[in-house]
Amino acid sequence: MLAANPHRDIWRIAGPALIANSSGPLVAIVDTWAIGHLPDPALLGAIALAGFVFSYIYWAFGFLRMSTTGMVAQAFGADDQKRINLITLRSVLLGIFIGLGLLILQVPVLLLAFAVFAPGEALAGHVHEYLNIRIWAVPVVLARVAVVGFLIGTQRARTALVLELILNITNAGLNLLFVVVLGWGVEGVAMGSLIAEWLAGLVAIGILFGVRGKTLFRQLMQQRFWRLDAFRRLLAVNAYLFIRTLFLLGAFALVYRTSTQLGEVTLAANHVLLTFTTLIALGLDAMAYAAEAHVGDAIGRQSRVRLRQFVNLTTGWAVSMSIIYAAVFAWFGHDIIAGLTDQVPVQTSAGQQMLLFAMLPVIAVWSYQYDGIFIGATRTADMMWTMLLAFLVFVPLLYWLTTALGNRGLWLAFLVFFAMRGIGLAVRYPALVRQSIPPG
Repeated sequence: MLAANPHRDIWRIAGPALIANSSGPLVAIVDTWAIGHLPDPALLGAIALAGFVFSYIYWAFGFLRMSTTGMVAQAFGADDQKRINLITLRSVLLGIFIGLGLLILQVPVLLLAFAVFAPGEALAGHVHEYLNIRIWAVPVVLARVAVVGFLIGTQRARTALVLELILNITNAGLNLLFVVVLGWGVEGVAMGSLIAEWLAGLVAIGILFGVRGKTLFRQLMQQRFWRLDAFRRLLAVNAYLFIRTLFLLGAFALVYRTSTQLGEVTLAANHVLLTFTTLIALGLDAMAYAAEAHVGDAIGRQSRVRLRQFVNLTTGWAVSMSIIYAAVFAWFGHDIIAGLTDQVPVQTSAGQQMLLFAMLPVIAVWSYQYDGIFIGATRTADMMWTMLLAFLVFVPLLYWLTTALGNRGLWLAFLVFFAMRGIGLAVRYPALVRQSIPPG
């Protein structure tokens, strides 16, 4: 059965998600503005590297949101309330356990981060200071991520918006207070993030139990809830997503590492551009979230026509949004950069890549949108294999193009990486439809 008001149904999820997702990079932009106007350019580079370490950790375990959204959406379409509760509660607990494990292993984790990113002597002390503070937020962050997956999967995007705004407004406000007013520098950025993440995590847990009520407590007390085989499908879906995300983050890590090797000015410039990349990605992900929820819902209903309806409409909206992003950065990119930092060498270096960077939204949109479709269908093995293919193409291309063209070559290789992801998933899409909803 086709949805009667599909555009309204799409934007009921995509609208709040767009606001929530865009607010996250805006915090990074506030951080960049606060640090970017301090006299030492090494501080901006330190924030770039240290912030990416935590993005790496959080994105690596972002499968908690993606798998929860896909499985909950399918249960929601089938109106299986018990399965919704079990999936969500197990995902939240898994997030907390993973976070506690990272706290226990924080010394080797942080040593590994230093080995991967190899910050120079001017950056190392600032990076270490940031990491030692913010690591203590990991358990509540991963719990919150799972709750957001539940909220998107049950089409409660407005509640997810409130939760993300609590996080990001608190984070931005505290960072301005600690850095601009109190002059704490890198330590202030880390402390602001730590406090905001704990607040948002506790609010998320409160929202979950407020929405689902006493049934969650009852299921926690049942012995069968804790059986290992009960976690099997959740772990299987998550394993593919985890490996897929490691390759994705490996590509971003190579971009940061290569930027470091190209010099502090290039690193700072690429940090600004990658902040824009995150803003674009999370904006386009808003439509992918709508695809996740509605694709999962259609599969739960076993309705092929409904699946195709929402795939086509969400993709049309996503492409339109990507064109708008491209136009904004093509026309106003230099002005936006100048507003973020008054360091002329950084402005010049970032500006040299702006026209190339403006191509990124219309190339990357296909990978983001197909990700949403495949997450909703919980076809995570396909996501892993296509990401591996894109990564294997990207690594040698990054080396060859950067050697030949410097930073311009880096961005060309990055565009090819996004294109390969979208092409790979597009090839697998017909099999997704055929295998998720048999013709009948």
